[in-house]
Amino acid sequence: MTEYLLNIFAAITASFLLTYLSIPPIVRISNEKHLFDEPNSRKLNKTAIPTLGGVSIFIGVSLGATLFLGSLHFFELRYIFAALIMLFFIGLKDDILVISARKKLMVQIVAAIILVTLGNVEITNLSNLFFLNQISAWISIPLSFMLLLFIINAMNLIDGIDGLASGIAILVSGVLGSWFFVSGHIQYAILSFAIAGSLLAFLRYNLWGGDNKIFMGDTGSLILGGLLGILVIQFLNLNIAAPTLVKMQNAPAFVLSLLIVPVTDTLRVFTIRIYQKRSPFSPDMNHIHHLLIRSGMKHIQASSFLVLYTAFFAAFTLATATYLSSTISFILVLGMSFGAIALLKKRTDKITERREQQIRLTRQILSTGLPLQEDPFHILETKKKIYQN
Repeated sequence: MTEYLLNIFAAITASFLLTYLSIPPIVRISNEKHLFDEPNSRKLNKTAIPTLGGVSIFIGVSLGATLFLGSLHFFELRYIFAALIMLFFIGLKDDILVISARKKLMVQIVAAIILVTLGNVEITNLSNLFFLNQISAWISIPLSFMLLLFIINAMNLIDGIDGLASGIAILVSGVLGSWFFVSGHIQYAILSFAIAGSLLAFLRYNLWGGDNKIFMGDTGSLILGGLLGILVIQFLNLNIAAPTLVKMQNAPAFVLSLLIVPVTDTLRVFTIRIYQKRSPFSPDMNHIHHLLIRSGMKHIQASSFLVLYTAFFAAFTLATATYLSSTISFILVLGMSFGAIALLKKRTDKITERREQQIRLTRQILSTGLPLQEDPFHILETKKKIYQN
């Protein structure tokens, strides 16, 4: 076990250093070649920022995870990296040239097919979720395929503010990596901690990069989505035969709690877009992180809030595992999250309305020359009476 701890430590250290050292030259090349994320009305960044952080993440994860496996057998790794390379190049092309959502989806479909059919990344047991346990290939293959596509796109969608996608991915990979380690699946523990190490280095530049500030871009978010999809599916599979001491009760609900932000956000924005008769992949400002920013939070505050939000649901699922069935826990977590977001939306709308009202009052005061020391709400009532008369 000590040897495996050294392997994990080496993997997380190597992935951190490789990512940390590769970002400054990537930023320099991006500046020279004008490979920026240009600000616009839909984006929250106010200056042009390089978007090739996913390249450094890919370098850190791929080398950190493969160099320190030692004699461990990891059959699935070849197919995992085949799929990741596809996601890497389609994300890179989109970051540099911008391509249609349809073309990105086609590549994601091929990558998911490779993982499910060749890499054995397939859910075979639902742990009594909706009273289903062992499931046939006719159900498991399309289910695993759809879940991978969903998580890939969900991670891509939440990558809208500094630190959000990477913060959630660090939490998920750290938690699952710890479980893989204590349950004896060292290969996936090494992969998980290589992801966490690489993202910790990226997070430093994403939040406090100064002249080297960088975004992960589609390159990074697509890779992260693929990796997290692989980890959660393999966790669900391996948990079935895990020893009683480490076996996770209500595993599907626990996975949902770890991915509660991307899951809730994606279902919510897709529903809004379809209701508005738009494509589910059309961009807008309806994401959860947009609500938090409009409520007055800064990027780092909003990201921290959503990471803590995820940790709360994970802790809640663990605490109630012995009292609730898998189905009830799953439905309750999803319902609680949608309820919380609805309350957040209501609060944000009130804050926005109050702020707009204050702006209108200020403009009226400046245009009419009324004394500023008067109560603006009293002024508004007075003006209403004047207009009515």
